[in-house]
Amino acid sequence: MSIRAFVAIPIIGDHANVLGDCSAKMAYQDKSNAVRWVDQSNYHITLAFLGDQNEGALEELAERLDEVLPEQGFQVPITHLSPFPESRPKLIAAMLEKTQDLVELQNQVINSIMATSINFDKRKFLPHITLGRYRHSRNAFAGGIPNNLDLMLDINEVIIYESILTPTGAEYEPLFRLPLDELDWVS
Repeated sequence: MSIRAFVAIPIIGDHANVLGDCSAKMAYQDKSNAVRWVDQSNYHITLAFLGDQNEGALEELAERLDEVLPEQGFQVPITHLSPFPESRPKLIAAMLEKTQDLVELQNQVINSIMATSINFDKRKFLPHITLGRYRHSRNAFAGGIPNNLDLMLDINEVIIYESILTPTGAEYEPLFRLPLDELDWVS
């Protein structure tokens, strides 16, 4: 059986609520319905899109990741909200700082994938959280996008997700959860 899959960092709890509040404000301004807003339960940072894979290959990847992922979490700041990519926007996204920890984590994921038989999408890593997708219509999003968002994300888990396409959009089902050790931040 083929499974459409990707590797990502989930955005949950208070962080998802803050981003969800921003999306709700933008959605309220979206009178022309130009954007299909992502449910906050689906917020994530994609580390690698795997496409259609068999279950055995995904199990092998999960085992490899379990061996190489960092043993402690870290934080990553959101720098701003923006149409993305800037040249021909398809999304409204929360843009993340490309920190050394985040880049190293993504490299560990890519190296683990390359050590398996999995073919994957080799796009350049531009860390972001999709808040909404522009619809293919003549209507333009006329709302305002907040420039600043002072939010530090706690990165403490990587998940291999199944992406299930439905008429109302994709639904994401965790297949393998790979927790990083608990964060130990001093406030």
